[in-house]
Amino acid sequence: MNETSPATAAQLLFVDDEPNVLKALKRLFRSAEYSVHLAESGAAGLETLQSQPIDLIISDMRMPQMDGAEFLSRAAASYPDTVRILLTGYADIESTIAAVNNGRIYSYCSKPWEDNELKILVNNALEQKRLREERLRLFAIVERQNRELKDLNASLEEKVEKRTEQLKKSLQVIEQANESLKRQYHESVKAFAKIIEMRPGIKSGHAKYIAEHAKDVAQRLGMPPAEVRNVVFAGLLLQIGKMSLPDSLLTMSHFAMNSQQRKRYLNHALEGSHLLAGIEPLQQAAELVSHQYEYYDGSGYPAGLSGAAIPLGSRILTVIREYISMLDGTITGSTMSTDQVKQRLQSKKGSHYDPQVVDAFLALLDETSTHDERPVIEISWTQLQAGMEAAEVLCNDVLYLKDQILTEKHVEDILGLRKHGKNLVLRVRLGQGG
Repeated sequence: MNETSPATAAQLLFVDDEPNVLKALKRLFRSAEYSVHLAESGAAGLETLQSQPIDLIISDMRMPQMDGAEFLSRAAASYPDTVRILLTGYADIESTIAAVNNGRIYSYCSKPWEDNELKILVNNALEQKRLREERLRLFAIVERQNRELKDLNASLEEKVEKRTEQLKKSLQVIEQANESLKRQYHESVKAFAKIIEMRPGIKSGHAKYIAEHAKDVAQRLGMPPAEVRNVVFAGLLLQIGKMSLPDSLLTMSHFAMNSQQRKRYLNHALEGSHLLAGIEPLQQAAELVSHQYEYYDGSGYPAGLSGAAIPLGSRILTVIREYISMLDGTITGSTMSTDQVKQRLQSKKGSHYDPQVVDAFLALLDETSTHDERPVIEISWTQLQAGMEAAEVLCNDVLYLKDQILTEKHVEDILGLRKHGKNLVLRVRLGQGG
């Protein structure tokens, strides 16, 4: 089944054994930009791939006879240029990891999905596919021009100069395409981080705060641009392993955990690292994620590394993650003021934390502090709760509420705004005053 569209429309294939899900996806992507194909099983999806030039697949994980992981693996083997996205529930983390490794999926999205975020994910995926195809086309042009240059006679100096200039222009276009691809990839990682934080119990807004401040600290410490980029990616995806944790651990403070619970919780760093390691551009970031609980004196987890043996990016992420976690009570069970947290960071220099990282981070906070030093983070509507202190709430760029302690009525009214506007921005303050 397909929806007719212009010849230039992107060809989308949705595979799910639930007709209602297929109908919902078809409605969401009912646009001249797309031509939609539907299949109610993995086998039907493979038949569609044989007869249609599909650009992007969105497949459910749980299907009878052939699940999403197997279907995407077979699709990747026969149609490697087709972008693959997996729809998965929170309970399917093991199967999701298998799909990432075997099906080489571009990304995955949790069910139920948020319409705007799924559309952004699809648009970014299609744009990256277009850029890859354009890059291959340009590389083919460069290779052809190189062959022509080798055949030129030495006496044809003018022709050589002309071809060389054409080659330089082609290389410039390739460089521009690569830069655009990097920007698109960064936006995809940020969108993925937001999807992770929609999981109940995972702190919303932390990833963006950690990534932004880790970037500033890494630059202050003189890290090369490529390593700074890995630190940013690791900060955005630092919590990905928490998707496999039970709700009871996600809502429990660290101090309240027994030894078995604490070990299970800390192990999310390794689980997240293993998940990311299968994605080539994120392999370095995966290593930083795995060492986020190592302490400077060797008392951390999982390897007991100490000092310079811990990657500098991990040392930076540890300080900033614990700073924001102490502010909101994740570690102790009680929120702390910014002054209290700063004093704790100072007291743990040389034991838990790298002294140079603490100094650089505190200097950054001092330089960017205002009359209210408490961090303001942007959260998802799924994390909104009464009792939070809203710095500002905007709907379609219009200020709705500012500097208010939220009541149940506030929360109800804010969630009601989602029905009237596509762009809802929620920024809240962490920690105590003072």
